[in-house]
Amino acid sequence: MESSKSEDCLIFYAFTPEITKYRQVSNAISDFMKNKQLTDPSDRFNLILFLKDGPNYLDHFTFDSDHILKTLKSLSKDITKANIAGGIFIAITFIIEVFKKISEKYFRLLLLVDDGAYEIPDEILPALEELIKKVKDIPFFIDTILIGSPYSDQAQKLLKLTNLCNGQLYGIKSIKDLNSILTELSEKKRISEPTFTKQKIRMILPDNQPFFINLADEPTVINEVATCSICFQGDDQGIIKCPSCDTVVHNVCWAQWAKISSIGISHVFRCHNCFNILKLDEQFVKDVQAGKIPTIAELNKMKKKNIIEYLHEIEAKTKPQVVQTEDPFAADIRAMIQTKNEQPEVKELEKKKKKRRVTISICPNCSKIMKVGKKKCPSCGYVFF
Repeated sequence: MESSKSEDCLIFYAFTPEITKYRQVSNAISDFMKNKQLTDPSDRFNLILFLKDGPNYLDHFTFDSDHILKTLKSLSKDITKANIAGGIFIAITFIIEVFKKISEKYFRLLLLVDDGAYEIPDEILPALEELIKKVKDIPFFIDTILIGSPYSDQAQKLLKLTNLCNGQLYGIKSIKDLNSILTELSEKKRISEPTFTKQKIRMILPDNQPFFINLADEPTVINEVATCSICFQGDDQGIIKCPSCDTVVHNVCWAQWAKISSIGISHVFRCHNCFNILKLDEQFVKDVQAGKIPTIAELNKMKKKNIIEYLHEIEAKTKPQVVQTEDPFAADIRAMIQTKNEQPEVKELEKKKKKRRVTISICPNCSKIMKVGKKKCPSCGYVFF
């Protein structure tokens, strides 16, 4: 079975200014976004690129393709050589945060790159593969357009990453071929569902479940009388609220709701108001859904908010703002450049050393993704023991 849904597309502009000029590609990017929205007006876009001060991106996806083009044009003079590994890592981290709050979306990373970008270091490749394997069933996919040699080490690494998540790599010889490829990619993405669907019940593979469970927020307990937004009963029996939107619900009502809003794990589901990912105790959810606490009919009273209306409400409040962030793999790139500049005999010694594999971990407090080895979360300050 194949399906297609509304897409959120993050464009990773990794063209090197000395090789590929912005003015040569701006029209092709513009046509790509316009063609996608002609097919589906609910598609949204974002942008990530490397400037002299590091990676920059917009703080949320937008329906406004003109805003993407204006932002890209305003920053084009400061674009510098891109660190592909760092950009992919940041892009996926951002998409995960959006996925926590938005349902019924496909997420696409569109990588536009040439031979001038920094090559993905061998020791970092396994960490990126591990991360992509965890998020590919969001669903998430990477499509790559590479201007340059399709036989280079960089091309082979990019091909390996795109193949992991239902994506494609397009190798082109000239910028003149970019428009036709982007026109093809503007078509609605259709992917096969059997990897996470069985008998129309979504499931996440067991090996990936801890990752998604860790992403979910736990509802806040309320020790006072309140009215449940699902059954509309007012009392103080098991009242909890969503930490994202403060919607108040009975825990049993949400346990029942989890049966039809699960993300692929029985006790991990989306808030019916803001779509944030939540989790309840697994055994509690099983007991409720087994019929020990009935009243499934209460779910029919729920007023579900249309996802597209909800996203338009959010964007109406403020346009996306550019965010400057740190490059997680900058040190590795600098080390790689230094090694290449050393004498041949020094390089030979380095080759004999056992390659260091980079692994990732997730902060249990705020879900920040980082490289293993940090003693404190760089986002929330949580100290690891």
